[in-house]
Amino acid sequence: MKQIIKGHSDFKYIVSNNGYFVDKTLLVKEFLENADHVMVIPRPRRFGKTLNLSMIEHFFDIRKQESARFFSSFNISKDQAFCEKHQNKYPVINLTLKSAKSPNWEACLKCLKQEVFNQYKKHDYLLESDHLK
Repeated sequence: MKQIIKGHSDFKYIVSNNGYFVDKTLLVKEFLENADHVMVIPRPRRFGKTLNLSMIEHFFDIRKQESARFFSSFNISKDQAFCEKHQNKYPVINLTLKSAKSPNWEACLKCLKQEVFNQYKKHDYLLESDHLK
């Protein structure tokens, strides 16, 4: 039986724990095929922005091969050619600014630098990649 999962914004967690998920997986395709240089998604708090970014990350991220099965019951999986070409094929940097809530600019900048450093460590495998040579 499906359940409402509150307090989590990770796509994999919600789907693997049989949580309700409104199928917005075609956003993955729109995200890639949109010709705009910037995609602005203005929504109020608690409207699923972080969940949608998590879904996009799980779809594209080369390090998350196991995530492919979580998309099998959603609309994006019907486009097999798109999935074969793009699913789990790219390094993904998901930079969140949630930790940058700080009382002053210096503290905010420190949090931002830490987040960039964390992403660098997360993707150090790229240093050995043939794609960068």
